[in-house]
Amino acid sequence: MNKKLGQFMTPSGIAGLVARELGYCDTVIDFAVGEGALLNAVQHMQGNGTGVIGFDVDQKMINRAQMVLRNAQLIYGNGLTSHIKGEPRGKIGIVGNPPFVSAAPVESSWVTKAFPGLTGKLGTHRAEVQFLARALVTARPVGGRVVFVMPIGFADGDIYSRIRALLTSQYRLLKCIEVPAGIFADTEARTVVLVIDTAGEGGIETEVCEVQAYSAQPLRVVSKVIKPGERLDARYHKAMQSSTSNGPLLRDLGVTIDRGIYSRKEAEDMHITAIHTSDLNRATNHKLVGSPGKNETLGHAVTAKKGDILLPRTGSRVRWEPVIVQSGEMPITDHVFRIRAPKKVREIVCQSFYHPLFRAWLEGASKGVCATVLTKRELLQMPAFAFSYSAEELLSTTS
Repeated sequence: MNKKLGQFMTPSGIAGLVARELGYCDTVIDFAVGEGALLNAVQHMQGNGTGVIGFDVDQKMINRAQMVLRNAQLIYGNGLTSHIKGEPRGKIGIVGNPPFVSAAPVESSWVTKAFPGLTGKLGTHRAEVQFLARALVTARPVGGRVVFVMPIGFADGDIYSRIRALLTSQYRLLKCIEVPAGIFADTEARTVVLVIDTAGEGGIETEVCEVQAYSAQPLRVVSKVIKPGERLDARYHKAMQSSTSNGPLLRDLGVTIDRGIYSRKEAEDMHITAIHTSDLNRATNHKLVGSPGKNETLGHAVTAKKGDILLPRTGSRVRWEPVIVQSGEMPITDHVFRIRAPKKVREIVCQSFYHPLFRAWLEGASKGVCATVLTKRELLQMPAFAFSYSAEELLSTTS
């Protein structure tokens, strides 16, 4: 295994899951074959009658794959640039657990071919996205099925939202199966398995599933038409399901949320004393006192004032507890959210962050591997867990 090449070998259980979701095919292609685990699972399930084709940029991987695959066409070369020899026969399927690394931008042409109308370059430089795009471009003319292992960031990251939107509108995304951390050796990151039918357009219901630890059997969390760019991870959809009956969302209560624009280092270089997550942790009785009056030296910094609620946006050792600005004014860094709520519902909003359901919601709505990250979009969709009377009465108090 070569981490510089983004190589994380597929466990046998996940390889079997991919083979089952693929179904029967006459020819199966893997553009980053590695040790051959996926194609081996396909042959084991479908028999020698299925032809398999594999590419890999690492000759050692090709040699290992040759030891486990029967009658395979294995090609030493970059799966993004190498050509398929001859015409694959019959029904075609494509599987993949591509390298999770940045790739040469020149290969992003596969992405523009796979997703017509895509604008911007966010996410397109990633190798796994380019391998997925080549698989879709190859499979679509013959209506083949694509089953791909992708990093969790593709399912929950904002930079991939445009690609997710086009995937669900231009292809039939049948399933997105979340694989928990610890399944893949040498990485604690979660992954997802995408099951895509390239025959026909999107707009269908997608099954969002999860795989239990030490099991390769997917359990359905929800089946729904995915909104454009909506997250695909099962953890998120479980959290959304559990909170749907817990009253109005923060955005329904007239709440506004902003984050700081300067990092802690940038603020220090400009001689601005900005509130960071570490300051929130040290707040006395969850309250902070700012500087009195308007400080003209703050420039365009986002500032908080009396009555504002401050909450961490990201961090690995933060409390995720609200801090109230008791008086004065204070700038915040880009790791801090400023939450403003109408006075009549401010206490309800604040107490919602102490509610037992908040922690469960946070685990599902947040993202990140080493550090938890919460976005403004997700936070505005958080239910006001602390409301104690009907939504109609609550909303009427804010008018």
